[in-house]
Amino acid sequence: MSVLVTGASGFIGQHLTGRLLERGTALRVVTRNPDRLPVEWLGRVDVVAGSLTNKGTIESVVKGASRVFHLAGETQDEVCMRAVNTEVTRALVQATRAAGAKRFIHLSSVGVIGADQPGTVTEEAPCRPKNEYERTKREGERAVLDFARSSSLDAVVVRPTIVFGEGVGRSRDSLLEWLKVVQQGRFVFIGEQAVANYVYVGDVVEAMLRLSERPSVGGEIFHIADPAPMRDFVRAMAHALGVAAPTRSVPIWAAYLAGASLEAAHRLLGMPVPLTLARVRALSSKTVFSGDKLRKEASIAFPFGYRAGLVRTVRWYQDAGKL
Repeated sequence: MSVLVTGASGFIGQHLTGRLLERGTALRVVTRNPDRLPVEWLGRVDVVAGSLTNKGTIESVVKGASRVFHLAGETQDEVCMRAVNTEVTRALVQATRAAGAKRFIHLSSVGVIGADQPGTVTEEAPCRPKNEYERTKREGERAVLDFARSSSLDAVVVRPTIVFGEGVGRSRDSLLEWLKVVQQGRFVFIGEQAVANYVYVGDVVEAMLRLSERPSVGGEIFHIADPAPMRDFVRAMAHALGVAAPTRSVPIWAAYLAGASLEAAHRLLGMPVPLTLARVRALSSKTVFSGDKLRKEASIAFPFGYRAGLVRTVRWYQDAGKL
């Protein structure tokens, strides 16, 4: 029996696949672009070339799989989001059960909740997704949970917060930009009591592996979250960089005024700006995504935590010549 990973060429998928290979797991991945896979996987991974939007591909890749980690998703093209995030997920979980696989682990996001108010947010919070990505990911969650409950499939939906770590392939890396600002001594806190909702990719992977080994008949949802006061998170960034921790702060109203002015300048002149209204909201947010259920009900503790994760990530950026 093998383990199937969809989305293996993505950021979290590469870390998960690498960890499974370290364990000596018989592994199958499905990808539209085999050439994007790491060369060290050659000969160690059963690679199926194809698209999960093809029913035949789905039926073939689940054969002989004991567990399925479904990480594939569409984040950019709104036209394709429903087909990939919802319909592929529905077809895959049904095919998984039909093929006799025991467990299905589905990667979602806390974004499906649409929470933006101060306070603690748990898995029980009502979901009010705000855009097409969040709506289609929420529908994918429902497809997994509804089918699991009707068929007694062991299934888990995991919702990470913002995932950071080595090997990020995003064209615009917001964490790297943030680290550079801290390194240069230009970071300023916005208001008081803001929260950083980040989680290290190594902790996400270990949580998913542990959850895949824990019976969850009928389906469950778990947040994978490592929230920290913004000041503590930024201090940890400074420590990892070997620079002095920032201390300056500005009132929230002043930051919003500056963000609005800079956005106006950007629209008029096309110049890049260091502060936007979206960034002000993110750096002043008091929403806390709780990971207590993972620790208390599943007895899963993170092996790294955000502090060690930042040290490892900064070292990777430095080795790559990005810092």
